[in-house]
Amino acid sequence: MHAREELPSRIKWLMASRVVLVMFLLGSLFFFQYQYQIYHVRIQHLVYFGIAVCVLAAIYSYLFLKTSLRPSIQAYIQIAGDIALITWLVSLTGGIDSTFSILYHITIISASILLARRGGYFGASLASISYGGLLDVQYYNALGFLRSQAFTAGQVLFLLFVNIISFYVVAFLSGYLSERLRRTRQELQEKSSDFDDLRVLQDHILRSVGSGITTMDMSGKITSWNNAAENITGYGLDEIRDLWTQVFGESIKGLFGRTEDLRAGPVRFEGKIPKKNGVEAVLGFTASLLKDESDDVRGIILTFQDITRLVQMEEKIRRQERLATVGSLAAGIAHEIRNPLASLSGSIQMLREELVLSNENRNLMDIVLRETDRLNTIITEFLDYARPKTSSMTTIPIATLMQDTVVLFRNSRNFSDSITIQCDIDESVSIHGDPSRIRQVLWNLLINASQAIEPPGTITLTAACARQNESDAVVITVADTGTGIDRESLPMIFDPFFTTKSDGTGLGLAIAYRIIEDHQGTIDVKSVVGKGTIFTMTLPIEEASDMFKVRLQKANPGDEKE
Repeated sequence: MHAREELPSRIKWLMASRVVLVMFLLGSLFFFQYQYQIYHVRIQHLVYFGIAVCVLAAIYSYLFLKTSLRPSIQAYIQIAGDIALITWLVSLTGGIDSTFSILYHITIISASILLARRGGYFGASLASISYGGLLDVQYYNALGFLRSQAFTAGQVLFLLFVNIISFYVVAFLSGYLSERLRRTRQELQEKSSDFDDLRVLQDHILRSVGSGITTMDMSGKITSWNNAAENITGYGLDEIRDLWTQVFGESIKGLFGRTEDLRAGPVRFEGKIPKKNGVEAVLGFTASLLKDESDDVRGIILTFQDITRLVQMEEKIRRQERLATVGSLAAGIAHEIRNPLASLSGSIQMLREELVLSNENRNLMDIVLRETDRLNTIITEFLDYARPKTSSMTTIPIATLMQDTVVLFRNSRNFSDSITIQCDIDESVSIHGDPSRIRQVLWNLLINASQAIEPPGTITLTAACARQNESDAVVITVADTGTGIDRESLPMIFDPFFTTKSDGTGLGLAIAYRIIEDHQGTIDVKSVVGKGTIFTMTLPIEEASDMFKVRLQKANPGDEKE
């Protein structure tokens, strides 16, 4: 705030303090005059003086509130009025004998506060003229003043000289201090403005940065929490203060015991946290010491980012690398195993037909043939995964393909009458791909779902158009109410030869993953033990129009009329 802007408030302060000071002095003067007769003054004169002060205060208030007179002019008027009142009071209380001449100094100081150095000199000059004139009038017995017999002309001149010098010294010192105060206030305002700008910039940075930033004192209490931290975790500052040990406890466990490590530089680590919506997220943390200007440690500053998708991508790349390695071995396995296996199977079949075997030996032959067929199936699936068939790409109506696959599955030995299949399919959506390979994916997922269900249970198939990564896509889901997949097994279910079934090959889901990947799509899985599993496939859309739903729900193959 500049001096001109502060002047009106200072004038109001002067008007209020003037009334308070004068009333206090008059009250004291009334008391001592009544008790001790310290001055030769009549009480009514003091009353007149008090009335004059009130009248002037009213005039000042009127000028201040009701007129557009500049504040600086009002300040000069009030200073002059105060000098006049003090001169009157000094004359009432003995003039040269009065101790109230000290009030001139108070007025000069007030003038310096109001109008800086020039106001102080104005007040000093006016006080010198008024006080000097009063002493001259009194010394020469003019205007009815009685001459004081205690002072000679030299003493009066000396007293006048000393007072005038004191007036100007007070004006100089108060003006200097007022100027210094003004400059100091201006510098503080500039610093404050710079500090406010810096604080606003800091707030903007913390609000705009994409990384979560939080600070904690050495006891582990959170002291700050930016918007990105709230967006990543879902928790606000008030919530996280009460829940931070549950949310971050495992991730930052032992962090406060590593201050020596932190002194050497930031410490980076990863951890999992439960977000407010219940989803588990993987965060990448960077911890650093929070120090003050004296380089004393005040706490820890923690920055973090949600790297869940990055971790998933890394896992996907590692899976693809493993699949590529397995694929490179498939051709050699096919040449080294499949041909001898075919010869072995053919030979055993011929021996079985030509030899006369006992029932026990015939059963042994059947076991050998059955296991040979099983090995041949594994090799065939392995080759399908490693060297996919040449795709015959065409437009595939999703509804027709899925419903045909469901019909075939209902008539297969993998289907149980206690399983209900529900379909919710958008018939208007098509994709571009190989119908036989997409049908193979659906078939494998239906088999897995039926094997996971402990009858009775439900398999639900859906297909609809959705917006994925700024483009349209077809989202197909196969959900079951089976036993679910445990958390440890879930990341490995698309790996070749990984299976939780005693009679499984572990290639069905690996083949499905490879087929969807070849169609430029993605396949994901979510599972809850005891509740079921949902496989979600996302494929590029071929065509989308007005969507309508066809619901198909059949419990038994006999209920369906084809």
